[in-house]
Amino acid sequence: MSYVEIPLPRLGVALGLVAVAAALSRRSGLGLAGDLTLGAARCAAQLLAIGYVLRLLFAEERWYWVALALSVMLLVAAFTSARRVEHGPGTRVLFPRALAAIATGAAVALVPVFTLVVVPRPWFEARYLVPVGGMMLASAMNVVAQVFERIFASAHAEAAVIEQLLALGASPQQALAPQVRGAVRAALIPTINGLLTVGLVALPGMMTGQIVGGTEPEQAVRYQIVIMYQLVAVAAVSGTLAATFARRLLFTAGAQLRVDGG
Repeated sequence: MSYVEIPLPRLGVALGLVAVAAALSRRSGLGLAGDLTLGAARCAAQLLAIGYVLRLLFAEERWYWVALALSVMLLVAAFTSARRVEHGPGTRVLFPRALAAIATGAAVALVPVFTLVVVPRPWFEARYLVPVGGMMLASAMNVVAQVFERIFASAHAEAAVIEQLLALGASPQQALAPQVRGAVRAALIPTINGLLTVGLVALPGMMTGQIVGGTEPEQAVRYQIVIMYQLVAVAAVSGTLAATFARRLLFTAGAQLRVDGG
């Protein structure tokens, strides 16, 4: 094996890092010790569970199991990005739109790469599709959630300005344009910052994992470049679609602003 194994007892040593954070929280009166403990427990349980699921996926290597895994990840991502959006219309209304935005952004990033750049054999090889697909879905989830939150919140805060623009003859698209630009721009900034600082501030997770696993650094770098470019496409496509859906929800058929988003 070309990697260093981590037995479970040694994994417990890492728990001490969370204990440090919890102790500092208590000392500073932050009230986060309970959340840190719960988060650490859930993190370990979820990752250990997915580890066993991935082992089964890799062993079985059936396209329908891979499709099921990605579908579950997509549904969870859409639900997460659609819930508890302040001043928004609610999860039931946002969920299908979040689902469409996340799925489209992930598809735009994944399909060209897995058909032209990194071509798995077979095409449904779980070792490639599940980890990379998960990264794209997670990125799209964060972008969609941020765009929804910012657009609905800013429309609520600036309702008077938007209604004045509508009264002066502006279309809903024109009246909401500053809020849409601000939301999509904010969603893209982390991805752009990642492009500018990758390799200078930190080695990305996938690249680090490949190097630790024994992959040649040059090949690990190439994989990471592909991932970074995929994340750009995901952020742009999912963010733009989420902004479009949010704008449509904010206005009636008669171009009147719905302050509550629904």
